[in-house]
Amino acid sequence: MKADQLKIFQDITLAYFAKMVSQEKPPVLQEAFLQFDSPVLREYTSVVYISGAYEGCLYITTGPDVLEALLIQQGEPEINETTRLDMCRELSNVLAGNASHAFGADWTISVPQSVAADETSSLRLPPSTFIMPFLWKGRESFLVVGLQPQENR
Repeated sequence: MKADQLKIFQDITLAYFAKMVSQEKPPVLQEAFLQFDSPVLREYTSVVYISGAYEGCLYITTGPDVLEALLIQQGEPEINETTRLDMCRELSNVLAGNASHAFGADWTISVPQSVAADETSSLRLPPSTFIMPFLWKGRESFLVVGLQPQENR
C-alpha cells in the first residue's frame, strides 16, 4: 500500500470523528507503522474483509470507553455489551465503506464481524498490515489496514 493510500484511511478516520463529535476535540493521529507479526487487538475489534482490485481487510480495535463515548454522542440510551459491539461494527463498516469512494467501484466489503481477543486466529490477514494508532479522549485505538493489490485484475 502506498503512502497516499494510507493517508486516505487517516483522512477518513478524522472525517468520521469530525462528523460524529463536532463539538469535541478530534482524535490525534499517531505515527503509522508496518507490522508483520501477531495482530494488534484491544477489548473490542471489528473486521471488514475487502475484495476487488485490493484484497485484505480493515479492522478497528478499541476499548469500551471509546465506544461508550461514541454511543453517548449519538444519544444511545442503553449502553451495554450489545451496543458496544454494534458501535464497533458500525465504525469499521463506515470507514471501509467511505474508502470505496477513494478506491473506486472495484471495492467490495463484507459485513463487519466482531472478533474476540481469543479469536485472533480467525483473522485472515495479509503478511503485513499498517497499524494506524490514534488517541481520542486520552484513549488509544487502532485502525489496521491490510491490503494487497490483486495482480491478475
